[in-house]
Amino acid sequence: MKKTLIITILLLVSQLSFAQYFKLTPGGFVSSDNSDYTVVDAPNVKKMDLYKNVLNAINTIYRNPQKGLSVVEGESISITAYEEGVLPVKLSNGLGKTLRKYDLSYKLSFLFKDGKIRINSPDFEAKRYVEGTYRGASGWTGDEWVTLRLKKVGKSKLYLFEDDGKVRFEDAYTGLNNHFNSLLKQIIEKSNKINNW
Repeated sequence: MKKTLIITILLLVSQLSFAQYFKLTPGGFVSSDNSDYTVVDAPNVKKMDLYKNVLNAINTIYRNPQKGLSVVEGESISITAYEEGVLPVKLSNGLGKTLRKYDLSYKLSFLFKDGKIRINSPDFEAKRYVEGTYRGASGWTGDEWVTLRLKKVGKSKLYLFEDDGKVRFEDAYTGLNNHFNSLLKQIIEKSNKINNW
């Protein structure tokens, strides 16, 4: 009996430590039930306490959160952020693969009710700056921002999902899933510990 209880507790802890709030699809991030939001239960915690705890957690995670913070007191919190070079992607350069780091700009939104936190699916853009190069007879190309899109647009080869839903850049797909799920996990975990220090 004791052994079964220990195994059950270990399974629950491992499930919590690998929280998967969202999964990336060709249409963007979706929750396990294919919604554009997920709900985290916080039994017996008042709405205002949840709001304050998440706001405090965000303030401890981001260097200057006020710059991208939008709040409706006690109701909702949105944070708009930008992170440089956090998404490594291996791209073909004609001679092999080379690692390129993409910047992420994104928005996270939280809504509150007594005992519940609603997290809307992250909106994001992954892009990197490319300096101009000499292309022989074609001449020089100009400096530009290159965006890694979810689906193919025009003749671009920088997109994550084929028409059939197959992933083109596994490292980018995994990196985006891990980045946002671990960030949300960090915010929720910190918000749970705010009053317990």
